[in-house]
Amino acid sequence: MTMSATSLRRSKVRSFGLASIFAVASVMVASAPGCLDQQGSSPSNECTAGQTDPTTPDDCVRKECQSGKFVSVAADMEVPDDANPCTQDTCSDGAPQHAAVNGTMCKLGDGMGQCVSGQCEIPCTDSKECNDKNACTSDSCVGKVCMFATNNDTTPDDMNPCTVDACANGKESHTPANGAPCGSNGTCNDMGVCIGCGSDTDCPVDDFCSDWACTNKQCVSTPLNEGMPLPQSDQASGDCKVKVCQNGLVTTIADATDPFDDGKVCTADQCNDVSPINPPLPVSTACATQDNPTGMGKCDGADVCLGCTQTADCGGGPNWHTCDTKVNVCFSCSDDTQNGSETDVDCGGECIDRCVRDQKCLVSGDCDGECDNNVCVDCFDNAKNGTEGDKDCGGNCAQKCATDATCNVAADCANGVCTGGKCAAASCSDSVQNGGETDVDCGGPCNDCPAGKKCNGNNDCLNDCINGICN
Repeated sequence: MTMSATSLRRSKVRSFGLASIFAVASVMVASAPGCLDQQGSSPSNECTAGQTDPTTPDDCVRKECQSGKFVSVAADMEVPDDANPCTQDTCSDGAPQHAAVNGTMCKLGDGMGQCVSGQCEIPCTDSKECNDKNACTSDSCVGKVCMFATNNDTTPDDMNPCTVDACANGKESHTPANGAPCGSNGTCNDMGVCIGCGSDTDCPVDDFCSDWACTNKQCVSTPLNEGMPLPQSDQASGDCKVKVCQNGLVTTIADATDPFDDGKVCTADQCNDVSPINPPLPVSTACATQDNPTGMGKCDGADVCLGCTQTADCGGGPNWHTCDTKVNVCFSCSDDTQNGSETDVDCGGECIDRCVRDQKCLVSGDCDGECDNNVCVDCFDNAKNGTEGDKDCGGNCAQKCATDATCNVAADCANGVCTGGKCAAASCSDSVQNGGETDVDCGGPCNDCPAGKKCNGNNDCLNDCINGICN
């Protein structure tokens, strides 16, 4: 009886051992998605030298076989993701490192912000706009910035009956419930897997990367979609990362095709490994602006798009637009506003229209008439101004000044003689052809002209007048 009972027990042990070995060889045992601790089948006491446990997650540590047993060793290539877009995740001698990142754009949940001292600051106007999709934080809008306060009173359920779900310092924690009962007469092992399950419902919930089943009273996982990215709904955009399936687990790897778009036309959206960067484009790189009629401006080398740096950039030229180089914006010469290089509303400067009387000016070229003390004047305002010799005569005026009118130069006067600041009457000795003279100081009322001088008839010449010239 004793020997028979002993054999039965040994038979049961052998049967269970073979079933376990068969299950491990055919499928990979892993814990539920989101488990932060090492996951997979129970550590084997019969591993071979150099063998590793492929189900260990990225935590800077992996399991390898030493002396017939799995032990934990540093694995600096298994970089853990702390789910904070404002930290650089690395490993150092088996310990996770999360260095703060500043100045780059970031995303938490559906919110876009900027990294400040390792934290993602997202602008907001209402608490409804703040949701980092972390069950272990309380989200609110304070001072127009989203705040994510630690909340350890919630329970983030990972749907695995063999993990203890809790919040710790604002992060989800799912530790293996080693020895806890599970399913129908099952027991949780130290990897968070139900051993001795009664049905598939005792096992973790299936996901995109793994298919769980209760096989030979043990929860085992069949890897799915190896190397494939998770659905877009499970991805975070603009973080230079992509979640893919590897050995039945969700793994985050670098993705250079997923840079963050900062919305600026003068920056390049790029990835630096798994960190988004947005360096400014080179000076004079073409960029689109709303104020430029051509739709093209120039980058300033510091991530700002200038509408123009000269009127030629505005496309229309003086007929249409001018460039205000102080603010680098194109302005129209027909918008009923003084802007650009205009000296008054829609006139002067580089506009084709000149300013009229009493409008502002800088130089006479801004006016139809002249610019006098930064005001446009003309030859019909009944005042002496501009370059006029006297009121509305001389200077740029077509009307010449009469005798005794004031003058600045001889050209101001009808007789072409300005003496002592006044226009003089014509005379036969003023060295100017004026009055009725046919040439300088001769002909007409003056003495007859010698040969070679102009004449209107023989009476103007000492001799004869032939073809308008004295001979």
